Amino acid sequence: AVANKTSASMRAMRPSFSRWWCRVLVMLTLLMAMCLLWLSYDRISKTSFEDYYVHVRDSEKVMMWDGFGPEVGVYNFTVVTAMLDIGRGNWSTQKRSYNTYLLYMHRMLSLDVNMVVFVDPRGRPFVDWMRRGREQRTLVVVTRVEELPYFKHRQRIQEIMDSEEYRRDNELVEKRLCESWVPEYDILQWSKLYFMHEAIRRDPFSNSYFVWLDGGYGHGKDVFPSDGVWQPKNLLEYPDRVTFIERESVETYRQHAARLHKMSINIIAGLFFGGGKRAVERLYALQQDLISDWMKNGVVDDDQTTYMLMYFKEPELFRLVRGDWLDVFKLFHEKSSEERPRTPFRKKSIAEQ
Repeated sequence: AVANKTSASMRAMRPSFSRWWCRVLVMLTLLMAMCLLWLSYDRISKTSFEDYYVHVRDSEKVMMWDGFGPEVGVYNFTVVTAMLDIGRGNWSTQKRSYNTYLLYMHRMLSLDVNMVVFVDPRGRPFVDWMRRGREQRTLVVVTRVEELPYFKHRQRIQEIMDSEEYRRDNELVEKRLCESWVPEYDILQWSKLYFMHEAIRRDPFSNSYFVWLDGGYGHGKDVFPSDGVWQPKNLLEYPDRVTFIERESVETYRQHAARLHKMSINIIAGLFFGGGKRAVERLYALQQDLISDWMKNGVVDDDQTTYMLMYFKEPELFRLVRGDWLDVFKLFHEKSSEERPRTPFRKKSIAEQ
């Protein structure tokens, strides 16, 4: 009888003991996860946490975007930009998803300006959404990287990247930077001048001055005019030259011109430039000749090196302004005393929730 009572008592305790043990396991698992996260925090880029925050914040802004109101912008110039998917979300290094870039792009698309946007079919709905209310000041051109003129060099670019001569003493290869192993990346970067050429050829807004600005400019940082109105300064007055941002003296590197394509440097910022029609078209012609020479001579690099080499050839075509990556609107925007932060999204009504 005593044995039966003990057995019954043990059976009664078994469920509560099991629940207690499960709780202990869960707590230990959570504690281990927190410890691992803490120990690995220094090895995890802090920017990954910041990027997650920006992603969530920008997603909300995009979803709640109510479109443009009455016209308040400056419309005597055209902004040209592009967003094409080259599979960067699947890269082993320097990876970012296409959706991340689209979220970066919402700030650019919120500018109250004349705009020509080159985008692949996947991104077209996003562009249409963000340009609501400015359809008459927007030209959307749907294309793919495979349709770009420079894509004809894709096989040759790959051959060069795989060659022993190209890889020898190449800082870009040593650092595994994308311009040294992804042909589509270089093709897209070179094509900025092609996009400008096409925008000038179409000239949908009858403007004489054209500005290139990368679709992902700022990478989620609030570096655009707070009210979305770009008041150009120190820019449109120089239509006969192409204005670039110079991060440090280009002339310092003239003596290294023959091996610039193997140097890990960022001197002329390729994310922004602007000029009159004739100046931009001349620059595009120079670039086409340069790329042809590169293909013959086994040279590959991104657009920033092409700008440096073209500057060495025709410096009178360039206007270099000292600055840095995020200085476009510090250098070329006249901030108005009336400029106030715009509320780019609205709260949902009860009926919509």
